[in-house]
Amino acid sequence: MDIHTLIEQLLYYSTKKLSLDEFDVIYVRNNIYKILNIECPKEVTFDKSQIDELIVPDMFVDGIRQYIEENHLYEEQDIESVVTSIMGIVSPLPSQVRDRFYYLKEHESPKAATEYLYNLSVANYYVQKTKVDKNILWNSKDNLEISINLSKPEKNNKDIKALVGKQDVSYPKCVLCLENLGFPGRGKFVPRQVIRVIPMKLNNEDWFLQFSPYGYYNRHCILVKTKHEPMVINENNLRALFAFVDEYPHYFIGSNSDRPIVGGSILNHEHFQGGHHVMPMMKRKVIKEYVDEDFPTIRIGKLDWYNSTLCLMSNDKEAMIQYALKILNSWRNYSDEEVDILAYTNGESHNTITPTLVKKGNVYYLYIILRNNRCNEEHPDGIFHAHKEYHHIKKEGIGLIEAMGQFILPARLVRQLKIVEEVVKNNTEDNIYLNLYPDMKDFVPMINKLKNNHTDDIHKDVINEVDEICKGILENTAVFKNDEIGQLHFDKYLNSINTFEKK
Repeated sequence: MDIHTLIEQLLYYSTKKLSLDEFDVIYVRNNIYKILNIECPKEVTFDKSQIDELIVPDMFVDGIRQYIEENHLYEEQDIESVVTSIMGIVSPLPSQVRDRFYYLKEHESPKAATEYLYNLSVANYYVQKTKVDKNILWNSKDNLEISINLSKPEKNNKDIKALVGKQDVSYPKCVLCLENLGFPGRGKFVPRQVIRVIPMKLNNEDWFLQFSPYGYYNRHCILVKTKHEPMVINENNLRALFAFVDEYPHYFIGSNSDRPIVGGSILNHEHFQGGHHVMPMMKRKVIKEYVDEDFPTIRIGKLDWYNSTLCLMSNDKEAMIQYALKILNSWRNYSDEEVDILAYTNGESHNTITPTLVKKGNVYYLYIILRNNRCNEEHPDGIFHAHKEYHHIKKEGIGLIEAMGQFILPARLVRQLKIVEEVVKNNTEDNIYLNLYPDMKDFVPMINKLKNNHTDDIHKDVINEVDEICKGILENTAVFKNDEIGQLHFDKYLNSINTFEKK
């Protein structure tokens, strides 16, 4: 397509989807021409109705990228930054987005405000919806949500752990910092000229809201503390969770734990994750109720879930915060060697929690998953982490999202699972396929199992095996296993903090 036509289409699209003022079109056009080394415009015509129907700006992004490549305007490593900068130019300024967001929140609803930010983030290429929609999704028979993610690279636990406490003198300090607003990108920092965030006060501290460019689930948002400081679970952050759902009750919000292996992939900057989605864990029922005489206004339940999870239910926010702190502080120092739980080894703290909060009407539901990140000789990647026999499917830390039952599996599995199907279908000998595909070595047990027990629908058999592995990973992460011994020790812990089974 002619570049002049493409630019005029983009400008028209921006007036309809990105709030570009008609008076600013000339100014923006001249800026784009400067970037693309175009001397002057020319008269063009196009069907505006086709542009009106667009939801995503892919045709403009792809067209501009192709124009830059064909005319050798920029080095290959700079093209993405240039394309993103053009989309940033046609997007409203951060202050305009902030003002519009709070106008909608006040005059319409909090949901209208978050929908505005999300739709803008899709329309200006920050949330790359086309790529996200290509992710492979399914539900297991146990109602776990499983996806093969095609838009984000797999991370390694050792790399994540290396970042803890690291003082990075570069600018920005990390990929979550507010200074990424408009940043053109460099090295590990992808271009962020199109990101738009909403500043907010939570528990008298500065935070900002943005959407995830990877969008693992419906309206996947990230709430980031403005100050660059390591993740921690404490009273201030528990209060911030409650403050957020009070303001935006249509979203859940949760925090990864503050320890490597059982935390998220970014531990050097405090942040939460949330969204307009009901996670599999949230659909499970309480299987046993408990009481604590000091907290009569709270229903305390043990959840029917793979992880060791408590669900607190109450409209008494202060009581819930205080009881959650009681769990946190007691669990930090709790050891039970009979089930491999040690709070400390060599001065290193291992126990923490993963809290998630939902508000329904005036009732809060606080889910607390007990976590421990200790490693030993048998399990060098984590005793309560995915065990080695499952690493061919998932090796990354099991953070907030997976702990709640939504698995984000690496893109390599698209290729590898197809190989598994072919090998099982053709009953190929191990030495033959391993010679062709050396990275399939860890799949040998899975393949042999399927060779010995499969149906006519081998694809379904492979998917079922992945489902079972994901369930097995969650069972690995439980500090108190879902068997008689494990649950007795779970009750032993609760009893130690004067929380007893309800009679």
